[in-house]
Amino acid sequence: MTKNIIFILLISFFMCTSVKAEDGHFGIGTDKFAHFGVSYAGQTVLYGIANKNMNLDKFDSLIISSLGMFAAGVLWETFSSDKMDKKDILANTLGQAAAVTTKIGRAHV
Repeated sequence: MTKNIIFILLISFFMCTSVKAEDGHFGIGTDKFAHFGVSYAGQTVLYGIANKNMNLDKFDSLIISSLGMFAAGVLWETFSSDKMDKKDILANTLGQAAAVTTKIGRAHV
């Protein structure tokens, strides 16, 4: 499980480093890490709500929370600015994948 988390974090780091800074040099986009973190936290919260409050099993909770968080991320990107940033969506998806990986890892322990 730890290897999976490290792998997802490394992939997200390399995907997020392609953001250009204001001076034209490549740098790490803090916005992308914010998208990653919020998606991770949102996925975890939605999973907890679906699993505990709605009494769904773990697989159904993962599906519901994944679809809900993905839809929230796409809607936010659609309505928050004049253009959709695909790298923000990617960072959101990677955050969700990290959350799902930790949930699956805990389910087998």
